[in-house]
Amino acid sequence: MKNSFDVVIIGGGAAGLFLAARLEGVSVAIAESNSRVGKKLLATGNGKCNLTNDDCRADKYNDPRVGAFLARYGASDAKRDFAAMGLPVKSVEGRAYPYSECASSVLDVLRMRVRDKGVAVLTECTVTAAEGMENGFCLTTQKDGMAGAKLFARNVVLATGSDATFGRDSLSLYAQFGHRVRAFSPSLVPLLTDRESVKGLNGVRVKCAVTFAGRRETGEILFKDFGLSGIAAFDLSSQAARGRAHAGETIIIDFMPDFTTEQAETLFASSPAGNTEDVLRGVFHSKLCERIAARAGLAPSEAPDPHALALAAKNYRLLFKGTADKSYAQVMSGGLSLGEFDDDLQSVFRKGAFAVGEALDVDGQCGGYNLQWAWTSAAVVAAKLSETEL
Repeated sequence: MKNSFDVVIIGGGAAGLFLAARLEGVSVAIAESNSRVGKKLLATGNGKCNLTNDDCRADKYNDPRVGAFLARYGASDAKRDFAAMGLPVKSVEGRAYPYSECASSVLDVLRMRVRDKGVAVLTECTVTAAEGMENGFCLTTQKDGMAGAKLFARNVVLATGSDATFGRDSLSLYAQFGHRVRAFSPSLVPLLTDRESVKGLNGVRVKCAVTFAGRRETGEILFKDFGLSGIAAFDLSSQAARGRAHAGETIIIDFMPDFTTEQAETLFASSPAGNTEDVLRGVFHSKLCERIAARAGLAPSEAPDPHALALAAKNYRLLFKGTADKSYAQVMSGGLSLGEFDDDLQSVFRKGAFAVGEALDVDGQCGGYNLQWAWTSAAVVAAKLSETEL
């Protein structure tokens, strides 16, 4: 088996596959620790694969420096290039999906492209060490727990994800070159709260506004027995992942974001219903009515107090107890510092060492932003290694 390549990509996830699919004029190998490439990609967007977002911009990410890379390769570029690979893309409220709405379609076209380019795909191949040499790198691999073949590369690209779901934390491979590593923590993950606040609400979905750690998000909340899930909760979970929120802080839900408190009070006061439960049933999910009434200090059969109900509906407080563990996380926050890589995402400490995707300390909100970073970072590195223009 050939063991010497111009480029070895460590990790066969979204960023690694997209990079391999774009490289031109170089010999390429992908070293993937799983039994097949792209396993995590299949689970994105609940299996639909939200490829990107038409509203990709720097403020959707944790690091403003992402904006310069998005300016070079953004959402429209990714949609164009996927279409050129045979994957038509459609947008739904700004979120781009494969026309099939199947993540497997995305993986299939990437695998076909990689196959047609003659890329060597080495599965169940874990890179355990990367040693710098005069003209490149010597990579030590492991297969089935046993020492594997050595791989030699002029350039190496770290494209591994985190240790959540199917990924593997391989950041230590670059720590030896002097890179700082921010430890991974769950992001885009459910929020754990006190049980009383969510009692009886498991499975209820609500469009609302949520304020947490100085940030407000409007979107969908999915109540769980242990707390809050849904897009709005996921986006706010990054506050904890980035160290901006801690257990014991307060989460505030506004169940009527389209109304001021005064307007909500007027709405409740105008109801012909004679008791609290009936007043609320016309506005909220039946299971939510009991919780709001209790926060207003009213029994369901009691006469309504419009002012108390308005305050309870727009200021529903929960105690934040932490985030769910990494097994629930769509994305992990952390990685190699973006500031230690140049405009081509090449290490400033070691020539020929690149990083893309989740290996870098870049994470975005829900809605296709994290996959767009995978495509953007991979395209930037591919242009450098292929000596082509974006």
